[in-house]
Amino acid sequence: MYKNHEKIKDEWNAESDEYFKGCASEREINIIMNDPSRAFPEEVFDMIKKHFPTLKGRKVLVPSSGDNMAVFAFNLLGANVTSLDIAERQLFNAKQISDRHGWENIEYIVDDSMYLNKINDDIYDLIYTSNSVHTWIFDLNCMYKNFYRVLRQNGKYIMFETHPMVRCVDEKDNKIVPVRPYGKFEPHYWSEDTAPCYYWRTQDFLNALIESEFILTHVEEFHASPKALDNFSFWYGSAEAEADNYRKFDWKLNEYEVLPEWLGLCAEK
Repeated sequence: MYKNHEKIKDEWNAESDEYFKGCASEREINIIMNDPSRAFPEEVFDMIKKHFPTLKGRKVLVPSSGDNMAVFAFNLLGANVTSLDIAERQLFNAKQISDRHGWENIEYIVDDSMYLNKINDDIYDLIYTSNSVHTWIFDLNCMYKNFYRVLRQNGKYIMFETHPMVRCVDEKDNKIVPVRPYGKFEPHYWSEDTAPCYYWRTQDFLNALIESEFILTHVEEFHASPKALDNFSFWYGSAEAEADNYRKFDWKLNEYEVLPEWLGLCAEK
């Protein structure tokens, strides 16, 4: 395994328990149980519905499954889901939740999303990656070629990610503050001891998909929605947003909101 991936694995194993307390609390689980679509931005869920009016019996792979909210939602929508992550503790915590609720159609596999060494060819109808997965991937072509390999013919890959433009700026007092040019980013280290983050451009995603022989079918650039779960807004959690009457979603009051926050796309094998 690539040495920085060992660091990523170790960091997520160490942080997983606290991470799940915040990102997969009973509040979030109850929201998903009442409405599985809430695990996805509306624009992304529309792409899923377009290609899969029903997910019943479909095989779905969620690499770098993280908090597993998408995994739980796909399961509740009737799919047979594989939750795959490099960090064992992430999958342990997710399985504790699914076992507690009796969700049996979820398979947990410890594996690297770039290589999918434990996944056979041509078996999935859909692969889905959610926000920040690509931050930990140093070779997009490698990952996408393996996504292509394990999808069935005409299978779909659907992505939801932070829009690369907003990684170039920060926000202070509702004003945009430039922090880096929109160019080919070098790996970013938060400290000497941490694993690097990779800030890809939109063209990097698209070119890697093309080189991996995917057919790009749809792209969405969009903003956070008041209807989405807390982690789909850069600004605040839902309770705070409601109390603030969602003012920070108004670009006239918050300069940062003129930029698209999120990027979604669909590609086909």
